[in-house]
Amino acid sequence: MSLDKSKIKNILVVKFGGIGDILLTTPVFPNIRAYFPDAVINVLTLRNARDILIDNPYITRAFTYDPNEDKSWCLIRNIRKQKYDLIIDLYGNPRTALITFISGAKYRFGFKFRGRNYAYNRSVMGRGGTVHNVEFNLDALNALGIPIVSRDLYLPLNIVHREFADSFIRSSGLEGKKIIGISKTGGWESKRYKSNDYIELIDKLNGIYDANFILFWGTKKEREDCEYIAKSIRAGNAFVIPDSPIKYLGALIQKCSLVIGNDSGPLHIAVAVGTPTLGIYGPTNPKLQGPYGEKNLSVVKEELNCLYCNLLECDIGNICMTELSKDRIIEKVKELISLNDIELKVRS
Repeated sequence: MSLDKSKIKNILVVKFGGIGDILLTTPVFPNIRAYFPDAVINVLTLRNARDILIDNPYITRAFTYDPNEDKSWCLIRNIRKQKYDLIIDLYGNPRTALITFISGAKYRFGFKFRGRNYAYNRSVMGRGGTVHNVEFNLDALNALGIPIVSRDLYLPLNIVHREFADSFIRSSGLEGKKIIGISKTGGWESKRYKSNDYIELIDKLNGIYDANFILFWGTKKEREDCEYIAKSIRAGNAFVIPDSPIKYLGALIQKCSLVIGNDSGPLHIAVAVGTPTLGIYGPTNPKLQGPYGEKNLSVVKEELNCLYCNLLECDIGNICMTELSKDRIIEKVKELISLNDIELKVRS
């Protein structure tokens, strides 16, 4: 499946999905750039994830597609005009397979999903469901003979994003103490650790560490949940962040000594900006979608036989979340602190 490297000058990577999905794809780009240093490397993604890719030094340009404004044929015509030499379809749904097939590219790569093989002349059986999503994405490069020189997630931040974070820290009186980030976000209710459980967890952590807390949210409901949590913390040291686009959120997360949260985009943002991360998991499998890297951890209620069900709604009370011991989470927090040599002041 090796490529004629000399004939590849124009590359398109296709990846749709949410914020977390795109962040878990970012390790692909430095590897392609290292192997094709002079090539044009474009990315086709969904509109809501484009901000993740802006100013990424490993790619040339990010194009977007909005399925709510279906203009597939217009998109296909534009892609054909670009005359790509190599298209790597990392998403593999019927639409992206069709886009790849009609692109006119000499090399068309995709995973061997049922009903998609017609679209590709380079393919491999994906290890989806058995390896972390980062490794699944890198399987494409392995199959194409592109060496893996980096596995790091990447989110570019600049001085504007960092000044925004600094301003929030100063205005909230958070200077002088280490900060623990709490992410209440999550696409499904069944993935979310509950508000009252977070209150109890933060109160317990306050009994151990002399730190402040900032609470991350994405939707209006999540903001309301965070405001409820902040008002309920006895020590009064929990603060809700302002409305923060992705990279501004990344700069706030980078100010934290560690982040604790549900399976969601902010956990992967934390990994991308180098903040040690503890994921709280239940319906989804941290071995597949957990915070990536040896310095990050996850916690689950291990004795349950219904873990990793991937159900949006649970008919037995979401017990993977509601019955997950706070003490078990705190054990993992201590392990994360030790693993990363984090200096948190312990109360006497």
